[in-house]
Amino acid sequence: MGPFSGFGISGFDNVSQKFQSTWIDNMGTGIMHSEGTADASGKTINWVGMMSDPMTGKVTKERMVTTITDDDHHTFEMYGVPPGGKKEMKMMTLEYTRKK
Repeated sequence: MGPFSGFGISGFDNVSQKFQSTWIDNMGTGIMHSEGTADASGKTINWVGMMSDPMTGKVTKERMVTTITDDDHHTFEMYGVPPGGKKEMKMMTLEYTRKK
């Protein structure tokens, strides 16, 4: 297996009035579909996503939070319940910085 590689598309759907996102990577064959809503400030988007877990073969539900710090920085956090687990845990944090 080579290095990790993934691709996502996110945007706002004017019909549903929600953010929509898809994600695919080379660690599995499924596509994650997510839907999110922004808080009143517009600086935090709370997402719920569904994907096929390549380890269990079952559909799992993940929770994500995007926090917009400013025009050049935002943070993405992903939470889920691991296979065999009962309690949600943070699975990853990504820090984004715009290249200038």
